Amino acid sequence: MKYSPLRILLALDAAVLFLLGLFLILAPKQVELAFHFKDLPNGVSYIIGLWVCILATMALGYGVASTDPIRHVVWVQVGIARGALECVLGTIYLARGVVTWQQAGFGIVLASLITVAYLVFYPRKPRVIQTTGRSVTGPATSP
Repeated sequence: MKYSPLRILLALDAAVLFLLGLFLILAPKQVELAFHFKDLPNGVSYIIGLWVCILATMALGYGVASTDPIRHVVWVQVGIARGALECVLGTIYLARGVVTWQQAGFGIVLASLITVAYLVFYPRKPRVIQTTGRSVTGPATSP
């Protein structure tokens, strides 16, 4: 499992979360504008700061999981749950008119793609092939 797609996905997810968190710390107003949010109350900065803490710890967890996804399969499960919940939440807020497609569309699409990718690359146990019960000890012979 040296460079498996799952390892790459976990590392990529970690990098995206880390960079988003870093941008939210260093340039929160610019990130708000990038997501088409204007004139947010200053108290929102506190909530964003809490979100940064979550992003940083999630990035750390995904980074560790990328070293051995089988051993850290719970992080893959967390990625599936996180992506699905982000997609559902974004869709609900969009349907209620709380946010516009410009504000939430990128997040909804990205969360959907991440969820599907984690489901596709989810580590599964190898299948056991059932035999007929007959044993063959010599070379195959034709009738």
